Amino acid sequence: MHRKNGSDNAFYFKQFQIHHDRSTMKVGTDGVLLGAWADIGSAKHILDIGTGTGLIALMLAQRSGENMHIDAIEIDFDTYQQAVENVEASVWQDKINVCHTSLQHFSTSKKYDLIITNPPYFVNSLKAPDQKRNLSRHSDQLPYTDIINSCHRLLHPNGRLCLILPHSEGIIFTKMAATARLLCNKKISIRHKESKPTERLLLEFSYQSSICHEGKLVLFNQEEKRTPSYHQL
Repeated sequence: MHRKNGSDNAFYFKQFQIHHDRSTMKVGTDGVLLGAWADIGSAKHILDIGTGTGLIALMLAQRSGENMHIDAIEIDFDTYQQAVENVEASVWQDKINVCHTSLQHFSTSKKYDLIITNPPYFVNSLKAPDQKRNLSRHSDQLPYTDIINSCHRLLHPNGRLCLILPHSEGIIFTKMAATARLLCNKKISIRHKESKPTERLLLEFSYQSSICHEGKLVLFNQEEKRTPSYHQL
């Protein structure tokens, strides 16, 4: 991912570009990490909850086989419109269907092999004056319970849920998910540097009981250069 000099306000990836000037969810490290880390496996049906710019959906489409289809839902209309434009400017517009809807009102008969989300995580914290910006940052419109409960109706019995959260919120989500029999299969602790505390958790859940495989990813060395493991991801 990189930005070119100029005023086009775009991020350039290997095979696509993302504009985010009208989106409440700006391009950031969290989405890039999740889109690169999530295990697609043999998934044919994927749901991206709160797609924002369409970044994660496009990253998954870039990594996928021919038979995969992604439904990407977004509650904010301006953000939804920009996601549609980003998808239509790519070579995967036939793979990705962007829908203007909330998770709570999203209706389908599909069962998804993979549900992925980079959810808002501020709970009971001071909100900014910008209501649209609050949508992408505060969990009022997408509480953890709604994500967990949606898996009962949308996730295939053998499917997986992948998300990224701050460390403390990831622990809370994991405990809440366990009460709904949604169990953590993978957990990656993200640190900016080796000497820093864990800042984010990459998490994978399923209804299948298994040992939770844990790992660690350090993003930068002491010289603020990307580590080999981050570069490889």
